[in-house]
Amino acid sequence: MTPRAPGPRVLMMSSNGTGMGHLARLLAYARHLPGALPGVRTSFLSLSTAAPLVRRLGYDVEYLPSTGSTGLRPAAWRPFLVQRLSDVLDRVRPDVVVFDGTHPYRGIDEVIDAHPQTRWVWSRRGMWRPGLATDQVRRSAWFDRVVEPGDLAAAADVGATSRDSGRHLVRVGPVTMVDRTDLLDRATARARLGLPTEGRLALVSLGAGNINDTTGLVGATASALRERGIVPCVTHAAISRRPVSTPGVHVVQDFPVAHCLAAFDLGVVAGGYNSFHESLRLGLPSAFAPNPATALDDQARRTGFAAARGWAVDLPEVSPPRVLAAVDRLLAEGGGMARAAIAADPGNGAPAAAAAIADLIREVRGG
Repeated sequence: MTPRAPGPRVLMMSSNGTGMGHLARLLAYARHLPGALPGVRTSFLSLSTAAPLVRRLGYDVEYLPSTGSTGLRPAAWRPFLVQRLSDVLDRVRPDVVVFDGTHPYRGIDEVIDAHPQTRWVWSRRGMWRPGLATDQVRRSAWFDRVVEPGDLAAAADVGATSRDSGRHLVRVGPVTMVDRTDLLDRATARARLGLPTEGRLALVSLGAGNINDTTGLVGATASALRERGIVPCVTHAAISRRPVSTPGVHVVQDFPVAHCLAAFDLGVVAGGYNSFHESLRLGLPSAFAPNPATALDDQARRTGFAAARGWAVDLPEVSPPRVLAAVDRLLAEGGGMARAAIAADPGNGAPAAAAAIADLIREVRGG
């Protein structure tokens, strides 16, 4: 077994997911870790096909194919997970592993037991659908810490995690990779994305399309925007298995695109954790389209809460008339909505999450 490296080491492990949320949260922690623990070295192990994006940001990363990518059933995939994860831990010898996902895989517990020198953190966002995955919360016992990234709609959360009060639980503010101080100005952002320098632009980001086919939703949204003289700019996620096929739109490919939100006058975006909190924290007047097909994420409850607070427009049905009404409201009231959301923002929770991880590393290293 390789001796532990002289400096503190963290391995960030993301589940596969269907979007970029898991990786984005871990990258947010990694960005703030050096400030919490100078000299820390961070590497990644990801089940997401977007793993190459992590390397572009300067981190070492290894890709671990998921059950879906391998075609294996969970019972057959588990030994593969145990072997690959064990090999990585034996080589990297991290002080702490941070797993981000709502479902800690069976097999992780075996690896934890076989590597007692390593501590484990479960990064677990809330807002689960009521009554679902209650057994998953019990897997908190596998971990030395549970870090829960906050949700601006937490007051509406009635899922299984909202009742968890374990002594190892650390709740922090909403986590995003990008802060308002990181935003590019409007002209720079448009130039970076190759967008028109003049005119009104709208960000259309309705998910990677890996849960449900968003093609029709994008078309309906683009049609409504064009009717109001607004140019639709459609994101194409690195993990999307479908190309953007809607005619007459600009395709936006950047990660994280949040750096460039000032390029847009408004957004019609998905109700997932990442897009929701980036849009509200960074001041983009937004209409949120919750995805009803998610297995666990209660997007409808999240976006409905934001609408009730006057932070955004809720768009549970994406059709040209509904989008048109949402766009008209954003054009009239969007600036005030964005300001209200910013006023309610408690700040980025990533530094506090990084501090919790750093504290655990100090425990491991005896100070």
